[in-house]
Amino acid sequence: MGSNEFLIFLILVGLIILIIMVFPKPFKILLRTIIQGIGGILGLLIFNFLLSPLGWYVGINWATILIIAVLGIPGMIFLYFLNIFF
Repeated sequence: MGSNEFLIFLILVGLIILIIMVFPKPFKILLRTIIQGIGGILGLLIFNFLLSPLGWYVGINWATILIIAVLGIPGMIFLYFLNIFF
């Protein structure tokens, strides 16, 4: 890595840290949404494994991940109810 690339890398890291320090609340909301999305994926995998013999299966895609990331556990229940009734 050349000195110019290293300098650009340091500037970018500094800008990211500055943005996080200036706007901490949106960063916390974004981080919480990402963590809930990952937890939602794991929850869907577990529930799909357990409930697929009953025919209850929710596909994992960006829409379902977004719904679970925003709504949490009620979002997961909502998706399973949608799957059962429609």
